[in-house]
Amino acid sequence: MASLYIHIPFCHHKCIYCDFYSIAQKFDHSKYIDALEREMEHRKDFFEKKETLSSVYFGGGTPSILSIKDLGRIFEKIVFYFSLSKDCEITFEANPENISFPYARDLRQIGFNRISLGVQSFDDKTLRLINRSHTSALAKSSIEILKNSEFENISIDLISNLPYSDLEHWKKNLEIFLSYDLPHISCYTLMREEGTMLDKLLKKNKLTLLEESQQIEQMEFTMDFMQKYNYAHYETSSFALEGFHSRHNMSYWTFEKYLGLGAGAHSYNGKERFWNIADVYKYTENVLNTNFDSICEKEFLSTKNKYNEYIMLTARLSKGLSLEFVKKHFAEYYVYFFQQTTKLIKEGLINKDLSPTRKGWLLQDSIILALAV
Repeated sequence: MASLYIHIPFCHHKCIYCDFYSIAQKFDHSKYIDALEREMEHRKDFFEKKETLSSVYFGGGTPSILSIKDLGRIFEKIVFYFSLSKDCEITFEANPENISFPYARDLRQIGFNRISLGVQSFDDKTLRLINRSHTSALAKSSIEILKNSEFENISIDLISNLPYSDLEHWKKNLEIFLSYDLPHISCYTLMREEGTMLDKLLKKNKLTLLEESQQIEQMEFTMDFMQKYNYAHYETSSFALEGFHSRHNMSYWTFEKYLGLGAGAHSYNGKERFWNIADVYKYTENVLNTNFDSICEKEFLSTKNKYNEYIMLTARLSKGLSLEFVKKHFAEYYVYFFQQTTKLIKEGLINKDLSPTRKGWLLQDSIILALAV
């Protein structure tokens, strides 16, 4: 399974919690797309000829800032340089304020078959607090538009642990999600990331996060609520009906090859990790001048690095860790891994098949710290 990621680093403005690379200022989109096309040509041999893409993902930033014409240009080059599987999952991240019937229809015609909609909350006061551009009514309208535009695979993002929220507030968000009969949801816990607007507000005591007990209460409610309605908890933040797991995210979590194009995008070829410079101005200038050595850094992953990444990523998955996988790929750490997982089973953090218990979902960091070397 191979995946392609396209980073669109443009936003109308920055949300208070966001630490992904993006800019909230004017930039010539056509010039950036010129650079994307040039980088695509340069990296067209990243995958072996026999490899087909099982997923393509447009993320950001805010990809829905781009016009249909711009998106069509990018997609045309993707199908020219890469081979897509017949059932390739092609995801487009969008914000509610950018969705209209014509835009959704044209996205479908270009080839997108999955939408990830950044709702975050259905409460207007909360949306203003976190600096989102849409209202609750607009979020609901955009979901209806997408459902009526032949998109069957729709996911929304919601954020728990928001300031001034409580369990009842969170419950209402999940109930609204459920009312639309969507197949996938990502429930993220608000995290404090260094350098974000949220971090600055917390340092100035202008905002406070919920107590840990409240965070746990919301997460436990989420697990119970989603299980009740047959949504599988397949990854820390992800719940899906059968057949609707995110292929792109699964490729990251299971060490498949992926190529990232654009400013700040990351790639992995099985041995090395690559990342482009997180500066749209320098990225665009250097790529258009064919100075590719200046936009990308790389790191060769040692066995220890790979083992620790395996622990960090796989501990997020409901399918759990694997003794056989560690024995096959990380033989030097097998005894340690076996001893530590035995302890974690006794502590009630993982089951005998090494999948996380309910307690383990809540204390994931403890699992990772116990197994890392």
